[in-house]
Amino acid sequence: MLAETAAPPIERAAPGTWVLVSIPAGFAVLGLLLRLLAYLHAGWQPSLPGFADGICRWDCEWYVILARTGYDPFPVPSGIDAGNWAFFPLYPMLVGGLHWLTTLPVMVIATAASIMLSGAAALVAWPLLERNLRAYTLYCAFLLCGPFSIYFTTFYTEVLFVLLTNCVFLALKRGNYLAAGGFAAFLSATRIVGVFVVFAIALQWLLDFFGRGGNWRGLPREIWRRPEIVLAVLAAPLGMFAYMAYLHFYIGDALAFSHVQRAWGRVTGNPLTYVWIGLTDFPKSGFLPSANQDLALAALLGLALTVVLAVRRQYAAAAFCLVCLIVPLSAGMASILRFVAALSPVVLVLMSLLARFRIVFALALLGFIAADYVFTVGWLEEWLAVV
Repeated sequence: MLAETAAPPIERAAPGTWVLVSIPAGFAVLGLLLRLLAYLHAGWQPSLPGFADGICRWDCEWYVILARTGYDPFPVPSGIDAGNWAFFPLYPMLVGGLHWLTTLPVMVIATAASIMLSGAAALVAWPLLERNLRAYTLYCAFLLCGPFSIYFTTFYTEVLFVLLTNCVFLALKRGNYLAAGGFAAFLSATRIVGVFVVFAIALQWLLDFFGRGGNWRGLPREIWRRPEIVLAVLAAPLGMFAYMAYLHFYIGDALAFSHVQRAWGRVTGNPLTYVWIGLTDFPKSGFLPSANQDLALAALLGLALTVVLAVRRQYAAAAFCLVCLIVPLSAGMASILRFVAALSPVVLVLMSLLARFRIVFALALLGFIAADYVFTVGWLEEWLAVV
């Protein structure tokens, strides 16, 4: 009897570009409708024409001022004890430039720009997710129709931070260190922790070098022969340096973005102490965690996912995430939920984990969509944990 010939494995065709574009586009529309319904239900001034401005809360209002009038002089004309120097310039400059060109309302421009940038961040993440369609779908939903979509679809720098972070790590994945350094320069002009991606670039270059059989003795010769890593490292902090130079000549303090943190009561301390204080801040009544407990749990989740990155040998991403968590935690728990949600490598690895099993994928997707509405209501009703 002749042996049966095994049938060749069936290869699934990769989804076309139209599929990859239509998924974030669909979630963008659904998320916009859900947030509109939440706004009409819980907004302070619920009216359809006022939706873009009405959903702008907390730091969003600072960014609107930046886009319209730029940075405060010193002393601040209004006499308040805080200036807007804490907010890095790249995204406000982009929205402000579009506002100047089009004369459209700032929040209309910012909302449209943020949604488009979220879609772009998702597309860039496709190869970072190893072309896993379920993980990609979850990631699109997370950005555009998830519990924290408010950060990525209004006027916060988180959306640009996520996009540029994805661009840096995609460039590193492809071995293009100069491109990584270029994106890092823009990243360092977006948020203060963006400058720390330089460590990820240097570490990934070293890992790639040793992976090709290099050794410490040959390291200087390799740098001399291929100096692109030096150029990438030098380019990475240029955005932050440009902002520091501007602050120096404008108000006489190149580190005003750091010094102004005193106005928000941020005091440098032990990150573990802050996390412990948050975990032990039990609610005075009821069973739901307090706002500080929510923030502490978010920090622990971010650190746990950073460990997962390291276990998966994504050492450069793990190093970047660790620094991006420890630095803000050393100044307290404020806004740590937002910082974790915008830390793209930990979100990407979480999406990959949730996408492993179909039932978990389905539940997570439904949970994201439902949470978009719930968290938008909480945003408008001033839940402190989401600020």
